Parts: sequence; structure tokens; C-alpha cells
Amino acid sequence: MPMISPTQSNAQAALSSFLSQVLPGVAGAQPAVFSGTISGSLLTVSEMFTGAISSYAPLLGAAPGSIILSQASGSSGGIGTYNISVSQIASNSKTMATGVSIIAGQQNRAMEPVNPFFVVMTPIRFDRFATNVDYSDDVKFVGSIASNVLTVTHVDTGVLTPGATVFGANVVAGTTIIYQMTGAPIGGIGTYQVSKSQTILSETLSAGWKTLTQDAQITIQIDFHSSDTTAGDFAQTVSTALRDAYGVDFFASLAIPLNGVVPLYADDPVQRPFVNAENQFEWRWSLDCRLEVIQTIRVPEQYSDSATVTLVDVPAIFPA
Repeated sequence: MPMISPTQSNAQAALSSFLSQVLPGVAGAQPAVFSGTISGSLLTVSEMFTGAISSYAPLLGAAPGSIILSQASGSSGGIGTYNISVSQIASNSKTMATGVSIIAGQQNRAMEPVNPFFVVMTPIRFDRFATNVDYSDDVKFVGSIASNVLTVTHVDTGVLTPGATVFGANVVAGTTIIYQMTGAPIGGIGTYQVSKSQTILSETLSAGWKTLTQDAQITIQIDFHSSDTTAGDFAQTVSTALRDAYGVDFFASLAIPLNGVVPLYADDPVQRPFVNAENQFEWRWSLDCRLEVIQTIRVPEQYSDSATVTLVDVPAIFPA
């Protein structure tokens, strides 16, 4: 089956990387979620739910701008006391976190995370920008097949790649290249594992592709949840960054195939009700993020070696 690239999962992964960059959190680490109280500049953690608390992490659920400076006592990164940057009073135990959890939507029966500060990404629409643009990629070579091994002795044009369908006068239909076993450079002279066992004497074979390219837009709804008013701040932060060259540059810096996703713009955030698993109404901020994807699929294609041209007397065959 032909594979499309970049996929919807790639688009969500690229967006997740961007959200991790612009929303509060510790780079490369999952948020720590815990419950505790605050007295002045001292945070007392009484219960850990997930993760480990680290120094200089943001403290969500506390006064705006609060940062964990250092641990004063207790088990490392766990239950204990911590020095924080903003003096405040929170005498009743509450759930706090060191960052925002980012979740891909459409996971059936998935529970809300223990972290009250989280973001859900849900793809909701896919729109084509233009008709397909097709490219040819002919591959012609000389080879033989013994059992499930294709031996290539000469390559006339192109590069043999895994997944390509092998065509030839005596080749079993549906024979595909699985991987290259020996030889250099990659895709050249050598041996290859093929999907169907057969015996083919040395002959001219082909393994051409046709690449179908579609320019399209994928819309992903981003929902921002929090136990306080910071969800609106998160939504406005993402909306602003996605409408800027900063967002474009960030996506372009990602590794293949994630760098094939380009941010177009994001709608203005809106506040909408949300019904949780207990049928209770919560409030969340939501915006639609629109990303451009140049998607490609490669399909097997045969190419002719030569053409025979025949002149036709059109008026004689098709008289007016």
C-alpha cells in the first residue's frame, strides 16, 4: 500500500513540538504533577502524581510568574519543600504542575490527564489547495531472481528502493523489494530481498515509481484546559506565535518529515464549554490551527523503453 508523507500524525507531531516550545514547561521533560500548599516563598509538596520536580521549572496553579528555584528538603524531585520565586499564600492543598501536558485527540475512552493544565489536538478538516502534480521516476536495471533474492548486476537508470514493485517479462505479479542485502552504493548493484519466491534468469527489469504530490491544508483544533484562567493566556500565546515568522522558522527547523509541515495561521481563541466524563461542565479555550502540507505518495509505474511511431491519414480514416 502506498504511504503518504507527511502524514496526519507527522502534522500533529510537528504541532506538538511547537506547543512544547511556546507553552510553559521544562524542555525535553514531561510535566511533574503534584499537590501541595504554599506559605510565603515555600512550597510544600504532600503528594506526587507524575514526573519529578526540577529547579527553574514554571509552577502552574500558583501566582502568575511563579518558578521553582530549588529544593529545600525531602526526596529528590518528589515530596518535600521547595523555594519558589513569588511569595504567596495557598493554605488549602491544590493540584499544581511544572508544565502543560500536550495530548493527541481521538483516543477512544481516553481519560483526562491528572495534570489540570493540558492541551488537546484534534484534526477536524483536510482541504486540497490544488490539483495533483505528478513526477516520473524510472528505474531500469539488469538482474536475476533466485528464491527471494534479487541479484542486480547493472543499473541503467534510477535507484532501487524498498517498497518498489519489480516489473519484467517473467516476474511474478506483485513482487516488491523489501530491503537491500548487499552492495554499494545504496540502490545500486548488489542483492535485494524480494517479497515473492521465484526463479528468473538474468534479464532487463524495472522498478519505476510515479510520485503524486498534493498541496493541502490540514486544520487541527487545539483545546486549552486549566484549573484557573491561564488557559486563555496559553491560547493567546499560541495564536500570536503561529501568526509570526517565528512559527514558520520553528517548523522549518524540525527534522524530516516534520519539516514538511508549514504553519499558515490560527484563528482567534474562543471560550467554549466542555462536558467531562462526569457530565460536568468545564470551560476551555479553543482555536483552529491551519497547517500546509505538501503530501506525496509513490505508486508503482512501468515505463516504455522505446516508442513506435505510425503515421495515420486522418481524413481518410475519419472523413468529415
